[in-house]
Amino acid sequence: MKSTNYALLFLILFASCRSDDAPPLFMGKHPTFIAFEKSIELTGEHTSIEVIAANNIEILDTLMIFTTPALNTLYYAISTKDYKWSRSFIGKGEGPNEFEKALIPLSVERKDNDLLISFYHKARQGLFHYNLTQSFNGGNDLFQDTIPLNSLTDIYKAYQINEEEVLVDNMDFINLNQHYSIYNWKDQNIVRKDSTLISGLNDHGDSYLLATNTIFSKSQLKYAGAMVFVDQLNIYDLAQPEKSLAISVSNQPNSINDAARTLMPFKKEFYVDLREANNLLFGLYANLGRKEWATGDSPAVIHVIDWEGNPICKLSTKEKLVKFDIDPENNMLYGLTEKQEVYKYDLSKIPELAAYKATSELN
Repeated sequence: MKSTNYALLFLILFASCRSDDAPPLFMGKHPTFIAFEKSIELTGEHTSIEVIAANNIEILDTLMIFTTPALNTLYYAISTKDYKWSRSFIGKGEGPNEFEKALIPLSVERKDNDLLISFYHKARQGLFHYNLTQSFNGGNDLFQDTIPLNSLTDIYKAYQINEEEVLVDNMDFINLNQHYSIYNWKDQNIVRKDSTLISGLNDHGDSYLLATNTIFSKSQLKYAGAMVFVDQLNIYDLAQPEKSLAISVSNQPNSINDAARTLMPFKKEFYVDLREANNLLFGLYANLGRKEWATGDSPAVIHVIDWEGNPICKLSTKEKLVKFDIDPENNMLYGLTEKQEVYKYDLSKIPELAAYKATSELN
């Protein structure tokens, strides 16, 4: 009897260890291994663009938007047409509803011929739009169309789905798990809520290990999160959540507990940026320890994946890129280096990408 009890105890302990050391479950599923059959080296062209203190780049319509948090104005816009037209906008504020730091632009849309950039800000208690067209024409920052999310807590990211609903990515800081919700802000009602990522963490100080770079696609009705400290990319299907999936380029991806046990300088960073263009996901993949990534000069590696999780190709550059984005109209990738230099890479000659661009134009 004793031997049976010991055997059961061993199995329980073994199972719990395996659970802690396994990659995080996403929607109850383990990540699927993917491999890239084609790797393409891009040739970069150094541009004449000069932006001081930039740490991020976003292509919005015909503009490159740089975040410049070290300056008095938080953003800087340059035309993608000739790189000559430029303007700084949104100064640092001091009031409770003003910007103290740069926020990441979440999405862009056109409304009544105006270009609107959406942001989420806790102090403003929701999603709001910056009317870039009228702000530039009038010379004053114009914020409009606030979507109230004040009844929700611990919001990580939020994206507008339609005129009534918002996708909310929020943290459960009690159990250290991640939830995705569809919230009807007019009715103030949660339409759907899924426990998407179960971390298994015990220390609240490690909650940052759940950090992801995220993209929401209105056309696909899907939400992607590329994890920074775990070798895993998650794709959530809003219309058919049961088809949600996780993928990894590692046969044995690390667990969040692996990352928690590793000393800070040696913690690995995997996906450091994520973008979407022409119905494809582009993930900047470091796969290096934090110290090695911060101090090294490693060439950039970008994974190109479709919204079903299929690998398309792997891109590489000679330059180390810290951030990047894609101009889908001109099939041009722009990369930002640590020295605030901007390089551009022509994607138009890559057959795999051209095929997806043609498909997106038809849609």
